[in-house]
Amino acid sequence: MTRVALLLFSSIFSVSDDLRRGSMERSKSFFKALHELKNLRPQLYSAADYCEKSYLHSEQKQMVLDNLKEYTVKALVNVVDHLGTVASKLTNLFDQQSSDVSTMELRASCVSQVNKTGIH
Repeated sequence: MTRVALLLFSSIFSVSDDLRRGSMERSKSFFKALHELKNLRPQLYSAADYCEKSYLHSEQKQMVLDNLKEYTVKALVNVVDHLGTVASKLTNLFDQQSSDVSTMELRASCVSQVNKTGIH
């Protein structure tokens, strides 16, 4: 194998490791955001149970109902925000993986060209 080809192969594997690390970090970030979103469900159920019990046992039902409405709006905004975060991280992950594939294809093409031209 020629010296140029060896340098190209070495470069490809070095970049490949960097791409893999970057992709792993993005994957971790996505799964963390997804986990946080999943954790909202039990919190919302717990809050719903609390609100229901408060309403049933309260003398001031209108005040409890108003507080429940306010809480519900905030909770929905929070869930939508988390969904946006998960969607954004997933999109970023796909974009980066697509870019990584393009980079590797380009490098493979370079190696192929070196082999075809017989550069030493």
